[in-house]
Amino acid sequence: MSEEEKLKVKEWIDTIGACPESMKGSPTGQVLEDAIASLGKMIRPWLLLSCASFGPEYEQKKEELYFLGALVELTHLSSLIHDDIIDDAPLRRGVASIQGKYGKDAAVYAGDFLIARMNYWEAKMGCNEATQILAHAVEEMCIGEIGQAMCRYHSDVTCKKYFDNIKGKTASLFRAACKIGAMTAGCSEEMVHVFERFGEHLGIMFQLRDDLIDFSSNGEDDGKKTHKDFQDGIYTLPVLMAMRSKLGQSELLPIMEENKKRMLTDVELHKMEAIVISHGGVKDTWEEIIRRANMCYDILDSFEHNEMLQPLRDLLKLLTKL
Repeated sequence: MSEEEKLKVKEWIDTIGACPESMKGSPTGQVLEDAIASLGKMIRPWLLLSCASFGPEYEQKKEELYFLGALVELTHLSSLIHDDIIDDAPLRRGVASIQGKYGKDAAVYAGDFLIARMNYWEAKMGCNEATQILAHAVEEMCIGEIGQAMCRYHSDVTCKKYFDNIKGKTASLFRAACKIGAMTAGCSEEMVHVFERFGEHLGIMFQLRDDLIDFSSNGEDDGKKTHKDFQDGIYTLPVLMAMRSKLGQSELLPIMEENKKRMLTDVELHKMEAIVISHGGVKDTWEEIIRRANMCYDILDSFEHNEMLQPLRDLLKLLTKL
């Protein structure tokens, strides 16, 4: 996404998420302004525009695409605000999260406010089909999050159940962004489905990399303590991969049982990490990331105009870099 395109999407984000004029300068207005200011790299709007660039109506639909990109990013942002409340995360991308700065109550309402503003603008702009896709993605995100919550502290979670959950909670918005962009720009039905598959694999790769961050001290930079997933009873792919061996399972199960009862010590967490690594959990997760990347490369190779796909290839290269 060029700087000009990023600016256009940001303008729509500011318009959609704007608080009423009467609230500007008030405590409520400050919370809402800080919420909008906490944007990330806007990867999902970038994906939307990248997929749209293959459609015959791309140029004439640009303003609508900028608007839709803003909706996708605000959907992501509102979900992060609520995630930080659930995770009790004091930081988001190295700075105070909304709930860390203003408290959980204000953060709940800030996320809800953004959702209400999106509903208003979706109705005003009449983007019915794209709105349906986005609403369905939010449904899948919630189903995935609920599925993950219902699996907490369960040592018998399967890899299949894990992937079912992350396809919803993480990959669904990537898939929706790709579908909305390609569909709005007039891509063929077949091409729209191809981009959907690409978005799903990419979203899964993002989640797997996030799982690996939980095994690295770098996670503290995002306000997420190392091994917080494990302590919260969320057993991610590195742990599940290590549990596939009988020895790995026998070594991890006692730690998981203790994890249900109390907060584990740093010594116990380091022991868990060593077991997961020794039984290939981290290595196998990286191999799954590479496998998904190769599936994405195969999808990109099926297109005729490969020179237009270089930014997507560069993203895949970045995600598979240690």
